[in-house]
Parts: sequence; C-alpha cells; structure tokens
Amino acid sequence: MKKAKITKKKEKKEPIPESTLSIKTVAITFLSIAIVFVATYFLTDFLLSRRSKSTDSSSNSATQQTNTIVFSNLLSQSAEKYYVLAMVDEKSEAYERYLSWMSKTYYIVDMSNKVNQVYLGKEEVIGDSIKDIRITDSTLFVVEDGKITNHATGKENILKYLEEELKEAAADSNS
Repeated sequence: MKKAKITKKKEKKEPIPESTLSIKTVAITFLSIAIVFVATYFLTDFLLSRRSKSTDSSSNSATQQTNTIVFSNLLSQSAEKYYVLAMVDEKSEAYERYLSWMSKTYYIVDMSNKVNQVYLGKEEVIGDSIKDIRITDSTLFVVEDGKITNHATGKENILKYLEEELKEAAADSNS
C-alpha cells in the first residue's frame, strides 16, 4: 500500500489591523485596572469589618467606663445621691464591684490625671466648695444634692464603709 501524501495548503494569515490590536490592548488594560480596584475594595471592606468586630468588643469595656469624671465635677453630677471614688495610685475594680452590687450611681476620678492633681495636697481638707477640697489618699465621697455628706479615706476605710453600705442595702431589700 502506498501512503497517500496529505498536503496541506498553507493558508496565508491576514495581518490583524492595528486598530483591533489597540482596542484589544485598551480592553485588557481597562479590565486589569478594574480587577485591581474591585480586589482592593473587597480587601478593604473585609479588613474594616474585621476591625469593627474587634473594636465592638473593646467598646463594651469603654461604655462600662463612661462613669469617669474630672475632680472639678465632683459636686455637679445630675443624680440626687451618688458616690465619687477619687483614686490615688490604685485600681478601682474592688470598690466598683461593691458599688455595682449596691446598684448605686457612682463616678470614678483618676487622680493621676494632670487635671485632677490640683486637688492632691499634703493634708486632707474636705470643704463645702470644690476649691477647698484636697485629698492625700484614695477617697470615697458620698454626695447628696451637690454637697458632700460623707467620705472615707484610704483603702481599708473605703472598703469598710462600702461593706456597711452593702449590709444596709441588703437589710433594706430583705425588709
């Protein structure tokens, strides 16, 4: 058997017009830029939503600490009776626990804040005006109708006072 020779006729390819090449190049460039923008948009959206989820959990602790005031506002809060805890070199969590158990309105003053340091003195002075008040150690103030009705100074005295208040609150709720 003889092998048949298959011959292909070579077709001449017509050259692609330059206008088609430039349109194709522009389309590819445009598509590439669009893909980059879309990818950037989704990446940014993903990262921002992830960040907002993490800040939501940390904002809970921030909203719990909205009861922080400056010392000069000690006597000017809106509640009729409230407690103000002026903290000097201590953490307030233990005190705050007592106050929240008693369901009392309370505010925290951070005496390490430069604005509040004006009210630190060598001797404790509890006056009628905010200008007359000086503290030496952490102090719990009981304020009624814009006047200091009671106060406890020092960690032990504050805890003792709060324990007594808690006992009174428990006795009142039982009767």
